[in-house]
Amino acid sequence: MANLVFGVGIGVFILALVWVLALIVCITFSRSPTKIASLGPLSILVAVLVSVILIVIPREVKEKSPEEESVVYDYSIVYRSSLIAVMALFVVIGLVLYLVSHAMEPVLAKPLRKFVR
Repeated sequence: MANLVFGVGIGVFILALVWVLALIVCITFSRSPTKIASLGPLSILVAVLVSVILIVIPREVKEKSPEEESVVYDYSIVYRSSLIAVMALFVVIGLVLYLVSHAMEPVLAKPLRKFVR
């Protein structure tokens, strides 16, 4: 109960901060004539993703029975698995970018002789 601010937990303030930052980015870049205008909706999607992750993370039960106190759960496998999934996603993105920018670069023919006029 020591982590309460104005009667609510710190998670509410984290969610509010995330959404305020997302709305500021969305409003700031909404009138831009360049491609940076797509950063606004992207920030909203990131805020939704962060909100879902923070809501899904299991919370600690306030009162535990003696039987439940003796059982130890290892939640680190969830975080490790999600970290591996994110790393695998970025490896795939990196490989695709490598293929597009380096491996599939066209090789143009060069003339055998240069004619001087």
